[in-house]
Amino acid sequence: MNHSFFKKTAMALAAVGLFASASAQADSLVLEQDINSLAFTVNVGGVQDDVVAGVFNVNNLTSGTSFLAFCFELLQGVGVGALTPPGLEFSAGNAVNANTQALFNQSYATLDFNDASALAGFQIALWETLDDGNLTTGNYQNWIGDTGSFEEDLALLVADTFLGNIAAGAPATGNYKLTSWLNGSSQDLIQATPATGTVPEPATALLGALGLAGIAAVRRRKA
Repeated sequence: MNHSFFKKTAMALAAVGLFASASAQADSLVLEQDINSLAFTVNVGGVQDDVVAGVFNVNNLTSGTSFLAFCFELLQGVGVGALTPPGLEFSAGNAVNANTQALFNQSYATLDFNDASALAGFQIALWETLDDGNLTTGNYQNWIGDTGSFEEDLALLVADTFLGNIAAGAPATGNYKLTSWLNGSSQDLIQATPATGTVPEPATALLGALGLAGIAAVRRRKA
């Protein structure tokens, strides 16, 4: 969630191309970023960029409903018009790549939405599904927490774990329909809703089981 209001770069457009589909509808959305979001810097194609990783509460003024959503576009900032009513018009689509779908099916049900590290880790892993699925290679690499805090280090460990699950073909913990909300002047969003069957409740213990030992590994990688 880049706080700079830059135009989309060719890289961002390429990422959008992974999931863009014919729009099903256009709704007026207003975004509120979670107050527990964490800040990071990341090397994007050789340039350091500042990003904020967390979750948005989205108010759909067209339908009168609200939902949680993650950023689905690393290099585009939030358009000013999306922050206050009447919001911006976003078009809804439903095509995503296989890695993004796997991330949600494997890990979304494990999230504790009161845990900033869990949400930031999921957001970073989501961005990486639009690249090469690896924190240290590809177009997005050298992730570093802005303050070097325990929470930021844990978020990077969580992201690495989620990406490892995708690579290993870990079993699903839920089944989700993903809706991508697209706007040409504001960062795109992705929303998850249960598809078929019963989705397990978030398993917060899973994140706690990562352990403190992994934090040392993250710090060594940063160093």
